Amino acid sequence: MQKILILGGSHRDIPLIQASQELGYFVITLANRDEYLGHRYADKYYKIDFNDLEAVEKIYHREKVSYLIPGCGEESYLSTVTLAHKLNTGNFDPLEIAQLVHNKWKFKEFCLRHNISTPKGIYYKDNLANIALAFPIVVKPTNLSGGRGVQIVKNQIELSNALKESSEYSNEIFLEEFIEGELIACSVILKNQRISYSFFGADKSYLNSYLITTAYPISINTRTKHKLFKDIETVADKLHLKDGMFHLQIIIKNEIPYIIDVTRRIPGDLYPKLIEYCDGIEYSKAVIESYLGEKITANLIRVHKPKKILRHCVMPKDNANYQTLLIDESLQKNIIYRLDLLKEGSVIHDYLHTQIAIVFIELDNYNNTIREDINTLIYPILKDIT
Repeated sequence: MQKILILGGSHRDIPLIQASQELGYFVITLANRDEYLGHRYADKYYKIDFNDLEAVEKIYHREKVSYLIPGCGEESYLSTVTLAHKLNTGNFDPLEIAQLVHNKWKFKEFCLRHNISTPKGIYYKDNLANIALAFPIVVKPTNLSGGRGVQIVKNQIELSNALKESSEYSNEIFLEEFIEGELIACSVILKNQRISYSFFGADKSYLNSYLITTAYPISINTRTKHKLFKDIETVADKLHLKDGMFHLQIIIKNEIPYIIDVTRRIPGDLYPKLIEYCDGIEYSKAVIESYLGEKITANLIRVHKPKKILRHCVMPKDNANYQTLLIDESLQKNIIYRLDLLKEGSVIHDYLHTQIAIVFIELDNYNNTIREDINTLIYPILKDIT
């Protein structure tokens, strides 16, 4: 049995672990935390930092691994690409292309240079005197995900304070015009720089505006879709992207799609399962096959009548002692998958970044009340910390 080494092991990597096993591979995960849930699904795991490429390479040779797979994270992806090219294994973009795609400022520069729709932006160089952007402005680190270090500011004082705070996360920061519109996600599978499969989902947040909690499939109008697909395929052409997945976050305003973030690693918090449940396709298997450089045999033909699935990441509303999870009776029979991330009795110290569980709900129809009230229909019981 051939072995796959996944540079990761968190709950976000479970879809890749399971897909690799279904394809017949022995799966080894590695990360520097024993408690990662993904390790429980793997055939074997090592507790090491996947950014320690020398240590990873030793495991690769010791275990006689055939392929390296990136977990759900930019650092994991770039470490995988770096080592895979050194070991001449797998099917990944050249390292310089991978670094461009996963550096928010470099990718924005690329888009602006090639007339690809994206918010205007400038690189910050310790000078606030020549910022040719109107407020409100978005302050962003170039190399972080999950909204870390991102702030929207409305005036010069807020901008100065935000730059100081963001510099604690990254030494590279850029400023971007704020576009108020509908935030969506778009996942595509590329083949010969063309889109062979696509999925659109709404991205909704709870108390942390920069952390997506609720997602469900949506449709977008033909004009917007045509413009977005044209831009995606222009990116793929210009950068000669390898076959495989490409995930984007988009803001739609006045039917114009503005690309605000992209990645070539799987979207987080079990998003691949949302795609698979809704469309009945084998997204995760397609991702694995493309990373391996094999012909994609995974089924990417969506079912005639897609299912109405909602993925919800349960988060607390305050720092407290987590007691249990309450699910309204009206939804209990509709739960098709649940993954608990926090043990009952755990103390929550950072509620804006703490996830308690991920729940998938199948609905007969997309009732707006359910979507809007999901945080009151599924919520944790909390007890004040004494």
